[in-house]
Amino acid sequence: MSDDQWREAIKQAESLADIELVFRQLWPSCFPKPLRKPLFAFPDVVIHADETSVKKHPCYKDAKAGDEESSANLVEDTFNADAIASLRVFLGGRRPILISAHAMEGEGVNAIPEAFAEMLSAELNLQVESGIVQINTVGHTGANGFARLARQPIFEGDVTEGRDYLLVDDFVGMGGTLANLKGYLE
Repeated sequence: MSDDQWREAIKQAESLADIELVFRQLWPSCFPKPLRKPLFAFPDVVIHADETSVKKHPCYKDAKAGDEESSANLVEDTFNADAIASLRVFLGGRRPILISAHAMEGEGVNAIPEAFAEMLSAELNLQVESGIVQINTVGHTGANGFARLARQPIFEGDVTEGRDYLLVDDFVGMGGTLANLKGYLE
C-alpha cells in the first residue's frame, strides 16, 4: 500500500475498526492474528431471549455502553427459566468456568455478557472468570458478515489449562466471537 493509498484509506475510515484494518495491512507483525477454531462438535447455542426484545428493552443502550446496573436489570428482565433448565441438562453435573465475551463497543465496554455470566453463576453455581478479555474493537453490533470476518476479536488473559469453559455472550450472529474465544482458550 502506497503512502497516498493508506492516507486516503485513513481519511475514508468511518470508525476506529476501519483505521485498525489499514494499520494491520501496513504493519502486520504488530497485530496478532485471531485464533479461530472450527465449531465442529461444538454444542448448540442456548438462546435466552430473542434479539428484538433485548434491543427494545429500555436498559439495552446503557447496558451495551457499560452501565452495570442497566446490564443487571436487562439480564434479570430477560431471564429464561427454560434456557437455564436446558443448560443444567447439557452440563450434566460438569462444573465449567463461565467466561464472558465482554468487549469494547463504540460507547464503552459492553457490560451485558458479564452481567449474564454473573446471573448464570448464581443460577448454576458456577465460577466466573473475568480476566480473559477482548483486546480489540471490532464493531460487530449491526455489522454484516464481511465486516465480522474482516474485524475479528482477539483475546488476552490467563487460561487455566485442562479446565472446561462455558462461553457467554449477549448475542450470537455468525458465531465468530465464540470461535475466536474458543481458539484462544484451546
